[in-house]
Amino acid sequence: MSESTVGTRFKKIRKILDMSQEELASFLNVTKQAISNIENSKSLPSITVMAKLAKEYDINLNYLIAEIGEVVLTKDKNYKSIRDLLMEEVNKFLDERGV
Repeated sequence: MSESTVGTRFKKIRKILDMSQEELASFLNVTKQAISNIENSKSLPSITVMAKLAKEYDINLNYLIAEIGEVVLTKDKNYKSIRDLLMEEVNKFLDERGV
């Protein structure tokens, strides 16, 4: 089982938002290299960066910092539990197969 870090959660959120490292860097007023370093756990994001990301996209800082709770961000800015997301995927899978 891989260890979840601030960097891995940061990358997961960026991918959910369907943003490139360049796009996220531009939004956060940092370099692409800074985003890469965060995602690869070479550095930590500043409080300012985390606060801006959390505020703009309604991200729970507890999740971002310490992975407290089963919360992930969806593209429509609504929180859903992992259980809800999995059930949506299961239902979609079953619907596609007519079950």
